[in-house]
Amino acid sequence: MMNQVNKQVKKLIPVCMIGVSFLFACAKKKVPAVPAPPEPTLWEKVNGHYKMYDTTGVYLYDMNIVHIHVNDQVDSLRFENFDGEFTFTTLQSTLNFYSTSIGIDGGDTLYDLNHKRWKLYGPSYLDYNNFINDTIKLRFNKTNINYYIMDVTPYYACNCKKIAVKQH
Repeated sequence: MMNQVNKQVKKLIPVCMIGVSFLFACAKKKVPAVPAPPEPTLWEKVNGHYKMYDTTGVYLYDMNIVHIHVNDQVDSLRFENFDGEFTFTTLQSTLNFYSTSIGIDGGDTLYDLNHKRWKLYGPSYLDYNNFINDTIKLRFNKTNINYYIMDVTPYYACNCKKIAVKQH
């Protein structure tokens, strides 16, 4: 009986050798993985064309936001046709308290399309001036208090709220 077992084992050895050689012959060659492209920065995501709406959903005008790269911690955004009448550039920083916060600061003297002077700024709010899901709920202050007499225009002040929806 032992003799029979030895004969069967001797027959199985070549079969096992062939099976093992097939396993190694069919092994896949390892191809290095292609690195994923870097995640775009907030400012690169914000860059684009927007439709502007009031808080009730009524369409107002189109606006563009253009990303201008400066360095790793500071970039600029140029707002074109902001509030339907301004184009200005403002610095943006990754050091903001809120990671999705967008700074809006047109400066103390900003000229509209009619060459009238304004003061335009957007304070930081937790629920406003943040880029979330291709939408920016904008809140900014706009006034001509320093200039309305010299510009011969009616006094105007607004704590304005608008909704910017990015178009793809």
